[in-house]
Amino acid sequence: MDLLARREHSSQEILTKLQRRFRKSVVTEDVFHEVIDTLTSEGLLSNERYAQSMARQLISRGSGPKKLTYELKQKGCDPQSAVDSAFPDGVDWFALAEELYDRKFGHKTLPAEWHEKQKERAKRGRFMAARGFSPNHFIHLLDTGSD
Repeated sequence: MDLLARREHSSQEILTKLQRRFRKSVVTEDVFHEVIDTLTSEGLLSNERYAQSMARQLISRGSGPKKLTYELKQKGCDPQSAVDSAFPDGVDWFALAEELYDRKFGHKTLPAEWHEKQKERAKRGRFMAARGFSPNHFIHLLDTGSD
């Protein structure tokens, strides 16, 4: 209960934390699963609710579709159903990529020299890719800021 009071958790996370916390005791694996089943039946633990919360959090932090999918799969959740239920109207990944790009690079112009400009474009592209966006989401943004 203490874990669930702080934030939503997936059943996989709760299981891992319980195993870590009680590894030196003589508690069997069945007890852990029984606790998880009880919490789920009482509505205190919900993988769907957790997945929706996680999807909203990642998207609000500027994570792209690849990173979102990776993170949710790591937590044992279905990424597509999480995004569909958290955002019934869908997510405009292009708009999200543009917003993130503007927040990070909107005030910086690209250098005039070709070689330096290419280095800066590569740096910006790596940043966007590390955030989980595909090149088609941000490639058109790499020339913005050049005058």
